[in-house]
Amino acid sequence: MFLRKIRELLTREKIVIETDGELVNVFIRNSKLSLNYEAALWLGQKLRVHAKEAKRNAGDVSRHWSAMGIFDDLERG
Repeated sequence: MFLRKIRELLTREKIVIETDGELVNVFIRNSKLSLNYEAALWLGQKLRVHAKEAKRNAGDVSRHWSAMGIFDDLERG
């Protein structure tokens, strides 16, 4: 039931995620889900694992790399 409801809500909807102290608030349409940080970390891990599996099932074997860094030494051009 819960997963079916989430699936309905996530049909290309605007999703906003914010922190509020030790809570993570997820806003989807008119719904708000508040999670403590441990539950948010757990949910994030589960979403990532299942998203990777779904990607493979869809036949997408591409890899996407992203990087974060500090670029203080770059020349300004």
